[in-house]
Amino acid sequence: MTNASLSPNTAQSFAPIFISHGSPMLVARQSTPAFDFFAKELDAHFDGVRAILMVSAHWQTDVPTISTAKTQDTIHDFYGFPQPLYDLRYDVSGAPALAREIADLIGAKTDDARGLDHGAWMPMILARPTADIPVFQLSMLTHGSPADHYELGQKLRRLRDLGVLVIGSGAMTHNLRALDRNEGPIEPWAQDFTNWMVDKVKTHDINALLDYRAQAPHAIKAHPEDDHLMPFYVALGAATDGYTPDLIHDSYEFGNLAMTALRFYDQDNAKAAA
Repeated sequence: MTNASLSPNTAQSFAPIFISHGSPMLVARQSTPAFDFFAKELDAHFDGVRAILMVSAHWQTDVPTISTAKTQDTIHDFYGFPQPLYDLRYDVSGAPALAREIADLIGAKTDDARGLDHGAWMPMILARPTADIPVFQLSMLTHGSPADHYELGQKLRRLRDLGVLVIGSGAMTHNLRALDRNEGPIEPWAQDFTNWMVDKVKTHDINALLDYRAQAPHAIKAHPEDDHLMPFYVALGAATDGYTPDLIHDSYEFGNLAMTALRFYDQDNAKAAA
């Protein structure tokens, strides 16, 4: 397998990340902390990366599927937003051979026509406008549970040996009907839910995280449907068992939309590099 002897410092570049991609208006809301994170900070985590495998909440299939298109089209999979958002294009290449290698590695299907949905290209157009790192997607499971997506993530652990960064792109909270369009203070239920999730990540309480719907405070309010949290479990599964978590971003929009981002470093490599 390519790059199997990566140094500890280099290996940290491929520690999986979970991001909350927020509203399609992310790219237009240039005065927010989340915009600053995507535009000024996320790119620092791409050093040495050969390619990025995105798992977005907006692509779901019955079986895991990887996009193998040579050129990744920009999919505008949202409605009722200002026209300039539909004019945006993220002209990035895929990596067909590498994508097929990963599909074989994890037993996934391939799709040579699929492009990047907004959960994938919107963060990248801010973080890497030069589009000089290949990006392709892995689908979520249409009827998959947290445990199913965690297991899918575990199959991706060897991708760091290929120099591939796994990014799960979803939302730490996602209740569109509850959004405060007047941008009021952070609502306690959203903060309580997010704090519980982050605390369980820090204490490595995987069982509680997999059972979040029964155990987390305000779980149903935070996620009336849980599709936007499933990329978190893929990123968590892609981390090593002894991961060291890093809360790389923590802000809220619209009163309760948590824009949380986490990175799961390899603890053993971190110790070796120290």
